[in-house]
Amino acid sequence: MCNQTRRIGPKATTPAQGQTTGTHGNMSFATPPSSSPASVGAAPGNATQPAPSTASLAAVLIWLWGSAALVFAMALIGAITRLTESGLSIMEWNLLAGTFPPLSEAEWLRVFDEYKLTGEYQKQHLGALSMEGFKQIFWWEYIHRLWGRLIGMAFLAGLAVFAVARFRGRWPQLAWLMPHAVFGFVLICFQGFLGWYMVSSGFDTDLIDVSAYRLAAHLSLAVIILLYFVGLGVRAQSGTLPFSAGHWLNLPTALLVLVLATLVSGAFVAGLNAGLVYNEFPTMGEGLVPPDYRSSLSLLRNPFENPVAAQFHHRIFASVTVLLVAIFAVIVARRAGPGPVRFWALAALLAVVGQYLLGVVTLLYAVPIPLGAAHQGGALILLMSITLWRAHNNG
Repeated sequence: MCNQTRRIGPKATTPAQGQTTGTHGNMSFATPPSSSPASVGAAPGNATQPAPSTASLAAVLIWLWGSAALVFAMALIGAITRLTESGLSIMEWNLLAGTFPPLSEAEWLRVFDEYKLTGEYQKQHLGALSMEGFKQIFWWEYIHRLWGRLIGMAFLAGLAVFAVARFRGRWPQLAWLMPHAVFGFVLICFQGFLGWYMVSSGFDTDLIDVSAYRLAAHLSLAVIILLYFVGLGVRAQSGTLPFSAGHWLNLPTALLVLVLATLVSGAFVAGLNAGLVYNEFPTMGEGLVPPDYRSSLSLLRNPFENPVAAQFHHRIFASVTVLLVAIFAVIVARRAGPGPVRFWALAALLAVVGQYLLGVVTLLYAVPIPLGAAHQGGALILLMSITLWRAHNNG
């Protein structure tokens, strides 16, 4: 993520004397007086520049929060694509031509024949997958790619409108947003490349899945993009910068890092199909530690390439995460007065407990598609809750 080394603009607290506040639906923001020297993102010498109008700020917030919502939906679609083993059904990447699905029977046959070259088909579906069955997995991968294009186009359209407005001298107090928005678009483009890089790893006829390492990287970048857009939305709305230096050394940051580590361990569980082994809880076999935890792999590779070890580590991470997040969320909620800190701490508490229970149920039922997708969505909700907790935290 792109970090700032200083807080820009007033903190989102009670407006200072002389300030007025405005609202737009559920979105509130402080409008500094024209004489305020600390306008959000204002450059030196521009202290008297007016704040964006309610309508202008609302448009920016819709753009940023809408982009975050699209990324969240994309993560759910990606989870379903993975769970239905649809990712290798499209063997080519055409940014423009790939926007359209096969439009004739000949095109469908060509695409199906390409899929038949993969190890996934030859080792799992040889002679058993019909054209209708292929179309079912094709559509999930197609929707996943099409949604990625939608995210890029929607964000770029908003960026273009914002750039034109800034070129005309409008919204001077949102000047800080331009480099961040450009960086956000770069992340989106890189995510598209990383997605193709991940899919291409499954074209090897000796493999039946994509690389777990690349899958973990692809999911991690999706999370980074989501939280980055959430952070930009928070700053544009309230003037609070969740990624500033003052927000790094605190409790919510430590919890956020822990949840991210748990999510990455879960990505390896997904990439190795490790949710299909030891569908029991809390034991794994005859005890808490599975008998086949060790394998012929090296100590460095075993945690990331042995499905049993991957699931065991995810259990450990998840258990530590639910314990620490729950304890500290309760402590903070009891000490903090009514306000956003208490609200988001309690939201994180509910999210982490729900996510842990959902993970156990998903494991016990051998990862059915609805539960598996919901489990990935729950991880994102937990991460966003802690990110918003951090944004309003004072220390």
